[in-house]
Amino acid sequence: MLWAAELLVEIGSPPLTTFMDPTLTEANQKIEDALERFRQELASIRAGRANPSLIENIPVDAYGAKMKLVEVATLAAPQPSLLTAQVWDVSLVQAVIKAIQESSLGLNPAAEGNLIRLPIPALTEERREEFVKLTHQKMEAARVQIRQLRQDQRQDWDKAKNSGEIGEDELFRREKILQELIDKAMAQVEDLGKLKEAELMQV
Repeated sequence: MLWAAELLVEIGSPPLTTFMDPTLTEANQKIEDALERFRQELASIRAGRANPSLIENIPVDAYGAKMKLVEVATLAAPQPSLLTAQVWDVSLVQAVIKAIQESSLGLNPAAEGNLIRLPIPALTEERREEFVKLTHQKMEAARVQIRQLRQDQRQDWDKAKNSGEIGEDELFRREKILQELIDKAMAQVEDLGKLKEAELMQV
């Protein structure tokens, strides 16, 4: 049986559509980008089982810039309740520890050379409920962003119609395809959110 976090990846992997009208390419890419951000935000919400996706996007101060943890260390989950980060450059170990401590994950890193161990404590019922609420907030934010993308695109097309660049039929055709993309994106947000909620409630 696949864990919910793995199912998140599976659901998120197919493109919204197998073809793309050139006039919808930009809109489709913006929708895909919004969904990808949503997936990353869900991955950063801690469940009771260790998964490297939980920490891979933690920003680390490295070499005068902000880098993702996954860009400076090899991440693994050797046990269901343990994550490890093998930092490639030992000079970055303290920066990685600080970044993990400053994240909202509530993890306590312990370093052994350039290997950082991160025990994953079991979630209390209260924390599970808090994270479910946070998931719902992330879902609504993603829906709002996707709806705003639709509105912005329609405004652009309305301007093109009013200036005579496109006709009424072309506007209708574009809006119909755009709505199909939006509907599929909204369904993905719903599915991803439900899977995350199920993962959080697993005891």
